[in-house]
Amino acid sequence: MAGRLKSFPFSTVLSIATVTIAAAMIGLLGFEQTQRQSLQDQANLRVDSVTAPAFLLDREFLRFLHCLDEFLNSRKPPSLEELQVRLNVLHSRVDVLRESTGTAMLMEHEQAAQTVMQLEAYIKRAENALAANVLDIRTLHKLHDELEAFAIESLALGNLADLQGSTLLEQQSHSLLDQNLQIVLLTLGLLLLLVVVMGGLAWRSKVQRREEKALMVLNEELQKAQQTAMSANLGKSLFLANMSHELRTPFNGVMGLLGLLKTTQLTPEQSELVNIANESAGHLLQLLNDILDMSALEQGKIAVRMETLHLPDFLAQIETTFKPLAAQKNLHFELQSAFEPDDWIAGDATRLRQILFNLISNAIKFTPSGQVLLRARADTSQADQPWVELQVQDTGIGISEEALGKLFQRFYQADAGLSRQFSGVGLGLQISLTLARRMGGDITVQSVPQQGSTFTLRLPLIKRARPEEMVAPVPEPATAHPINKSARILVAEDHAVNQKFMSLMLQRMGYQATFCENGQTAVEAIALAPYDLVFMDIHMPVMDGLSATRAIRAMGGPQSQVPIIALTADVLPEARSQAKAAGVNSFITKPVKQDELESAIAQVLTSVRDAC
Repeated sequence: MAGRLKSFPFSTVLSIATVTIAAAMIGLLGFEQTQRQSLQDQANLRVDSVTAPAFLLDREFLRFLHCLDEFLNSRKPPSLEELQVRLNVLHSRVDVLRESTGTAMLMEHEQAAQTVMQLEAYIKRAENALAANVLDIRTLHKLHDELEAFAIESLALGNLADLQGSTLLEQQSHSLLDQNLQIVLLTLGLLLLLVVVMGGLAWRSKVQRREEKALMVLNEELQKAQQTAMSANLGKSLFLANMSHELRTPFNGVMGLLGLLKTTQLTPEQSELVNIANESAGHLLQLLNDILDMSALEQGKIAVRMETLHLPDFLAQIETTFKPLAAQKNLHFELQSAFEPDDWIAGDATRLRQILFNLISNAIKFTPSGQVLLRARADTSQADQPWVELQVQDTGIGISEEALGKLFQRFYQADAGLSRQFSGVGLGLQISLTLARRMGGDITVQSVPQQGSTFTLRLPLIKRARPEEMVAPVPEPATAHPINKSARILVAEDHAVNQKFMSLMLQRMGYQATFCENGQTAVEAIALAPYDLVFMDIHMPVMDGLSATRAIRAMGGPQSQVPIIALTADVLPEARSQAKAAGVNSFITKPVKQDELESAIAQVLTSVRDAC
């Protein structure tokens, strides 16, 4: 029962109680109005309004009878005019009795009605007798005798009026008592209802306090759960950062050494094996990047940076990148753009390139023969919001209708199962869709099995004016400002394979380097001898690279300003900002490529030379 009351909405109970009290108050007002009407009726129908006319009639009857007796028997009889006056007064009292509202109930009594009628007959006879030219004394004596006999009836009419008045008074008393009892009962009912409502309010207040206490407990549990989730999320981030470092650190050595091996003299069979190893390593690197991108998107750490983008050049670069890749599978790749050469838009070139790379790579991968087309056009069908529409169309294996609904789900693969023909973990499309929506757009797909698929990327078209200065920098000849190949370089790297790779890479570039295994030895080496450049790995034992960088910057003197290039396998966005805050000059993510290494060395050493 308590459970049912608890589950019943208290607002409904309160509403019902309010309506009930209001109805009771209306009823109470009705009783008050009834009692008021009864009082008015009593005022109109007083007891004396019943008894007084009958009493006055009886008195005037006796006066007329006495006056008639004196007129007939007294030595000094009253005048005839006085007798007629007494008769007229008696007649008026009869009229009053008949017309009075209070005597209406009296006249309903048969005996009273007969008495009044008989009295009216006597009055009529008396009027006729007194109105005659010659008084008939015998008629008057006879009338006198009859009236004396009728005196008993007149008295009985008064008594009947008294009895009727007493009955009326008793009825009115009973009526008032009944009404008073009803008011008392209704008042008691209201009091009881108020007690119930007060009890309900007290119960509700108790329940509310209990609920508030439960909510506080729940809130504390939710806060603890949130803290646990945040800790778990932080743990996941740290895990991904550590896994990124642990995977990329040996991966840097593998890919670097494979790259160096490819530049040596190899037999055709060896060259083929190296190419296969490079492709496998590249695939593994892409999987790792997808997992890290997905984690960064979940945490909101990937921001969209809108910049002025020359779309025709951007699309031409995409075409240049994928034409050779398509040709390796004997596929025709073509860019069909409807944009003008001077079209500039607002967009994030990095994220847009990432989306198109994923869509086009998938199209090439799932197309055994035929062609892959990249179509670009402006959709201005909506006047308030034009769109950039980029379509990747292929003649590949297509996608079933069932798979289309799940295509953008994380880790979903249309070609699933143990016998699947194509590799991948199913994150690329989900990442691409998330990035597109971050940029205010969307990705849709249409496909027919065994005929091909069309992926459509739509982004808001925001036109920009051509930047005022768009003169491409002309690279200076290497002989104009030759890089000092005798520069002293210190490399802080704890992984032996990466040390070997960096040593060979720098040797091929013409540099000699000193190696140390942790940040502490790097700080000690800087303190002992001057260096022109330091490559600092971030994750190292004893002292990490960021702590070592801060220690070097805090030394004072010329050695504190030595250029430091951070080497890290951590690709999360906060790693770059943390490295910059620690004081590094440049940032290279593993696996390190030779062109990136050459560019970073040239940029840092040139900036130092120019500053001098």
